[in-house]
Amino acid sequence: MAQCNQCDRSFRSTQALFAHCRDKDDHPFCEDCDRLFATFTGLDQHMQNAAVHRSDGESDEYASESDDDDDDEEPLCVGCNRWFVDLASLYQHLAASSKHNWCFACSRDFATPTSLDQHSSSPVHRDLDFECPLCPKRFKTPSSIALHIESGTCHNISRAQVTAAVHSLKIVPTISISRRIEGGTIRVVSYYVTERAFNGTAYECYLCHRTFRTLGALNSHINSPVHDSDEFKCPKCKRQYKLVSGLMQHIESETCGIARFQVVEDFARSLVDQFSKRLKL
Repeated sequence: MAQCNQCDRSFRSTQALFAHCRDKDDHPFCEDCDRLFATFTGLDQHMQNAAVHRSDGESDEYASESDDDDDDEEPLCVGCNRWFVDLASLYQHLAASSKHNWCFACSRDFATPTSLDQHSSSPVHRDLDFECPLCPKRFKTPSSIALHIESGTCHNISRAQVTAAVHSLKIVPTISISRRIEGGTIRVVSYYVTERAFNGTAYECYLCHRTFRTLGALNSHINSPVHDSDEFKCPKCKRQYKLVSGLMQHIESETCGIARFQVVEDFARSLVDQFSKRLKL
């Protein structure tokens, strides 16, 4: 059984768990790499440090390091448990065998040709075309910029400030869930849990009563989006999201057909410019 630590649910397989996490914008999941993290801090560190998310200069440096590592690579096909004379023979096998749907850029095997095609057209293979409006970091998708800023590591801007800035843009068709008084200000709240949260055996969240082994883990939980209200909705399928990054990931995936990715890119470029001006006010 695979366990979701964010909402305390069990799933029959890791694949089912990952499918669940992809649909939740309050779960620290990287769709580009299909990886689940324990905290949003871990996800943001991954977004900053992983080779597939690095800027061009960093990628070149990583590539040279990877070239050195290639010298130690052994010509073994793990899937077939078969050795080859050299790496060239191994690569030929991976490219030609019907048993493999191999991505040479990522060194990953996929179950079907369709899965490989979907992966090849995913953001992981796109260029770093999007620059954060507040720092020099570059990303492959607009949602990655939003996630980066929402994490609080970029100039200490909070996700509440990001949400308020996006709401103030009054985007048409509307993506905001209307429940606020016009002209009101967003109150940015940070929670700090003390030792009084210890119930005798563990540290307990007073909102959902989940328990954690350490005070730090409870503080990370209480300040994550898990207890936030839904703020955004897809104009087409009406699915609701707590964070604008979750809505953007949904639109980028093209699952409900609201827009093709190129349209999303063009729209995001103008949106990021307006959005950054609001955050700097």
